[in-house]
Amino acid sequence: MVKEARWWDRLSLVFSILVVAIAAVVMLQSGMFTSSLAADTQITWHLIRSAGILAYVLLTISMLWGLAVSSRAVSDWSPGVLTMLMHSTISLLAVILSIGHALLLMVDKYFSYTIADVLVPFVGPYRSFAVGLGTLGLWIMVAVSVSFWVKDRMGHRNWWWLHLTSYVTFGLATAHGLLAGTDSERLGIRILLLIGVLSVTGFTAFRVYKARSKPAKPARVAKSA
Repeated sequence: MVKEARWWDRLSLVFSILVVAIAAVVMLQSGMFTSSLAADTQITWHLIRSAGILAYVLLTISMLWGLAVSSRAVSDWSPGVLTMLMHSTISLLAVILSIGHALLLMVDKYFSYTIADVLVPFVGPYRSFAVGLGTLGLWIMVAVSVSFWVKDRMGHRNWWWLHLTSYVTFGLATAHGLLAGTDSERLGIRILLLIGVLSVTGFTAFRVYKARSKPAKPARVAKSA
């Protein structure tokens, strides 16, 4: 288990480095280091894009951390309370940034968004279907995040089934980024989305493998009277 923990540590380090590298490429491509924020008339649009990108990164990390917890890959070096706290915190941060990403659309002057356009899927003035996918994913993500605080009332089984919808959220967020994002044509964004999909898919496969490789529990033998 110690070797496995070290393997996860190294993989987490590599993933963090890749995220930082992608963020650097995106920032360089956007020209943010060559422009003045005071003279930038599209500052709101930049904030919308940045919040969306960071929310997707946090959603991906939350997915990976949840898979690591459920596969018990971090159980030897991270206390159970801490692992769940980190998982719920990262998930909540992703929700907050996603909400900010959506609400900032009402401030931007390029399109006229109302509160209904932000809250109701598939009714907005800009790429309604693609943006609606993101709105729908946000509502599911809110439900999953809230479930951390009411897990005892829901019961573990109901909580677990609701938690599985995180995969739906991740898929919707990825599709939203590809179809609605103005930066979807940029290499850095495509690499970011690809890393997210491959890492979540790979860790899910690892989680399934771990579950199937567990030794079967011995059958109970009925005691004779």
